[in-house]
Amino acid sequence: MCIRALIACCSGAVGGRLMQRVLLAAMVLSALVMAVPALALESYTLKSELSPQNIVLDGTVEAIRKSTVAAQTSGTVSQVFYDVDDSVEPGAVLLQISDTEQQARLEQTEAAARAARASLTDARQNAERITGIYQRKLASQAQYDQARNNLDAANASYSKAVAALKEARKQVSYTRVIAPYGGIVTERHVEQGEVVAPGSPLMSGIDLNALRVNIYLPQHYAAGVRKQGQARIRLSDGRYLTASSLTVFPYADAATRNFRVRINLPEQQSGLYPGMMVKVEVPVAKKERLVIPEQALVVRGDLKGVYLLNEQGEPRLCLVRIGYKSDGHIEILSGLQAGDRIALDPHQVLEFLNQQRKPDHV
Repeated sequence: MCIRALIACCSGAVGGRLMQRVLLAAMVLSALVMAVPALALESYTLKSELSPQNIVLDGTVEAIRKSTVAAQTSGTVSQVFYDVDDSVEPGAVLLQISDTEQQARLEQTEAAARAARASLTDARQNAERITGIYQRKLASQAQYDQARNNLDAANASYSKAVAALKEARKQVSYTRVIAPYGGIVTERHVEQGEVVAPGSPLMSGIDLNALRVNIYLPQHYAAGVRKQGQARIRLSDGRYLTASSLTVFPYADAATRNFRVRINLPEQQSGLYPGMMVKVEVPVAKKERLVIPEQALVVRGDLKGVYLLNEQGEPRLCLVRIGYKSDGHIEILSGLQAGDRIALDPHQVLEFLNQQRKPDHV
């Protein structure tokens, strides 16, 4: 029953004036609601775009810098400063090897170097004297030649002594095992008190700040990947990492016919560790595609659709078939065409439809 009929029926009843006031207020409220303008739906017009065609492969994370530090001199391990899972700064002393023998050899070579320097000084002075006498015709050619030869021999002996001294100092420095780079200790191969020789493994470690991913690429994609030169890593938390560079190996595995691809990641990535498996998106070609913003997609169970707008801006649900998702966009395989206009916000569409269904009468 409309508002005016209700007012007429209630005009003679007890309390009719109060009822009239209530109904008049309702009529005013209804008029205000009807006066609210319809929502203007935010829209997106589809157009064909040249976008990459991606394939998704499983990859394995590995550390770029991983190594085992070995002994370069012999001796007994006197101190061990780091253990497994310890963080190591570059240049830190990992362990100490006893240097008794090396210090004794250093002292011997230092003494030999001092003696060689004294012999060189004596030979140089003698050669200068003989040269002066020879120039005054007071010394024979044989004496002059012998003085020059003695000087050359003293020079050679001194050079040999200096080289031995450098080697002795190097052997002493080898007793302090230095970390070649910063990272994490993954394995300790010796204990305090063990005797080691040159080549004995001491500690292994990796650098977690420099990582890469290895994938194996089917041979028919190799040319496309070389041409595109790009890759993205999809992490378990939904984040994407763009590769800083990639290398396609110049040969295929004879058994699998796959090419190995090494993908370098930006440095200092948290949440990644060697041995983890990740998904890798690799563009192999580019082609024309229809894509829509991911926010425009409506999902109802297994069905997927969008709100297609007609010329008057009225929405209707249209089912679509989708392809890959990337960077907040979804590929449309069927159901839409270039030039179609869709609603960007499905929640805004629901508000629009609810507003259209509101009754004209209270």
